[in-house]
Amino acid sequence: MSTWAMAVSSSPPGGNRLFRGLSADERRSQRHEQLIEAGLRAFGSRGFHEVGVRDICAEAHLTERYFYESFENREALFLAVYERGVGRIRDAIVAALEKAQPEDMARAGLRAFLCLLRDEPLWPRIILIDVLTVGPTVGSQSFLATQGFADMVGNIVGALYPDRDLDPQLVASGLVGSTVSLVMRWAQGGFVEPLDKVLDHCALFYEALMIGHVAQPLAPGSVTRSAGS
Repeated sequence: MSTWAMAVSSSPPGGNRLFRGLSADERRSQRHEQLIEAGLRAFGSRGFHEVGVRDICAEAHLTERYFYESFENREALFLAVYERGVGRIRDAIVAALEKAQPEDMARAGLRAFLCLLRDEPLWPRIILIDVLTVGPTVGSQSFLATQGFADMVGNIVGALYPDRDLDPQLVASGLVGSTVSLVMRWAQGGFVEPLDKVLDHCALFYEALMIGHVAQPLAPGSVTRSAGS
């Protein structure tokens, strides 16, 4: 029996034959990842509105057939790239919060956020700028992602002020909104201002919560409970 015949006869059932050691499902997953990485490079450097499907395919070294195998259109790819970036930011913030003391949580989380955007410069345009201009579906997901971060902050606000007639989510939404606005300005300016200066200005709003207040112990997991949702 020839080598090719042996390979075919030993292939997985259901037509999921191996090619270069990969099954059809594995090759499809690999192409999907290639397209996301290509989308990150293209959208992050040139912007959503300057990039077409052909540009993405050229960047990924794939044909348009394979693009539409994974994504319905450019917006769907952009959303996948955006969600990847949000996941990276969330993981970085949660890791920083888990290591920080309660009084240092605001600065720890903010520093993790700022460092990621400065050190991985393809993300800011996608996460902070173009996401607002792509369309209603992407805009809705952006709102949900922002709300997820507000939920994280709201847990801290609620733990600090358990006996106050205060809506933690309203406070958290204001805090997150101020952070996003400041960071957008920093990113659009090319990250020229020192990170510590930007951190001081972002943290000012969060640290105002601590004025005249002795923090209550935070319940285990209260900060990160919403992060994985």
